Parts: sequence; C-alpha cells; structure tokens
Amino acid sequence: MFYVLDTGAIVQCPEILAWTTAGKLIVPPAVVDDIRGRVSRGLRADLQTLLDRVIDAGAVVVPPSGGSTAEVALAYAGESGAANVRVVTTERRLIRLLAVEGVTSIDGGEFLSAHRATPGDSGIGELARRIVSGQRRHLAAGFLIAAAATAAAIVTVLNHQLIFHRTPAWLIPGLLLLVAALFFWWRGRHRFSYGLFEITIGLLIASQSVVVLPASYELSTAKSLQFIGGLYIMVRGFDSLDLSIEDTPLGGWWRRLFHGGR
Repeated sequence: MFYVLDTGAIVQCPEILAWTTAGKLIVPPAVVDDIRGRVSRGLRADLQTLLDRVIDAGAVVVPPSGGSTAEVALAYAGESGAANVRVVTTERRLIRLLAVEGVTSIDGGEFLSAHRATPGDSGIGELARRIVSGQRRHLAAGFLIAAAATAAAIVTVLNHQLIFHRTPAWLIPGLLLLVAALFFWWRGRHRFSYGLFEITIGLLIASQSVVVLPASYELSTAKSLQFIGGLYIMVRGFDSLDLSIEDTPLGGWWRRLFHGGR
C-alpha cells in the first residue's frame, strides 16, 4: 500500500512519519517545498528538520519528477491501481478531486489508528511528539501573552491621565516610538499572540463606540470612525492568525473554516 502524504496531514499529525514500516510513504515534491518554506513564512523549523531527517534516512520516498499531491497520487494509482493508494490529507477539495478518480483519502488520525499495531521508528516518533507538544505550548503561550498584553493595555488606558500627564512632553514621542518598536518586534517573534491581541483590542474599540451609547443616540462621525477602525484592527488580527496558526493544533480547523480545507 502506498500512502501519499499531504502538507496538512504532516503538520497536524507529524507522528505519521514514524510509521515507515506500515507501507511506502510518499511525500510529493510540492509538499517538501511547502514544509521547507515554513521558516520564510515566519513559522518554526522543527517540522522541516523532522522531514529532512526521514528523507535523508530513506524512510520516505520523494518522487524525482516533481508534482503536487494530486498529481503524485494519480500517477501511483495509474501504476499500481487506485485500490493500492491512500492519500493522507485534510484538504476537502483534494479529497473530492481524488474521489472522482477512485482514490481513497484518509486523515492523519485514521492513518495512526490503522497502524497502531505496527511498530514505528522510535526516534522519529519521539521527535514528532516533541513537535506536537511544542505546538500545544505555542497555542497556550499565545493566549496567555495576548491576555496579559490586553490587560496591560486596558490598565494603561484607564490610567492615561496619571501616566501621560506626569510624563514630560518631550519624552512622550520617544516613549511612543519605543512602544511601536516593541510591538513590531513582538509581531515578528510571536505573530499568533499578536494577532489575538489585535482582535481583542479591535473588539474593545469597536464595542466601546456603540455599547455606551443611549438607545436614542446616533453615531457621530468620530464614533463611526472609531467603530470602523476597530473592525479594521480585528481584520488585521485575523490576518496575523492566518499567517501563524499553522504552528498550533487549531491549524486544520482554521483552514476548514476560512479556506474550505485548503
């Protein structure tokens, strides 16, 4: 049985790379390039290290002719029969495309469940488990950092008179520049928590523009701009999450919700 691995399955269940004795694991060149490009997209390099290790050890097959997951799967199905090929993926469009051609798709969890009785490579399995643990820590840290930053921002706003009115006027521009630089550094180092912070702050800004208004009060131009600005900040936050959530266990759910499983 040939198992063609898609990017989403490897990201969500890197443990599947340890089951080299369960059958022939095929990693399309496009998937290899995608995972090796994680660092350039601001993601961690641990998954790339794992994949390079199993490739160098000859544990997986990378077709030399190139091609996407669908192209490689259909090529193997044409050579060995569709019944002898399984595509491990989380992408719904790919699943539907392959189903038309008679090729069966499974997700990473189904692959692991079907091969629990087959011994896997302990070294690769341990490294994969550390990656999964790192993904969970990254998720938890993101929520904690965003919550702490939001609390600090709220305290600053509520005490702005105490903070800014007692600060020399000549010092304020330098402080604001420093804060902006720190936020820029934060976005580059931990975009996931920064995105959560943006969403929370945008939500507070937009809500404050309308929640405190009496029922008969109409939005002023300033309040309308505040409302739109809050929405814009939230959209920026979602964009930051979109670029970073692949490093968390929520990546598969996010793709299915906002990208149709792509």
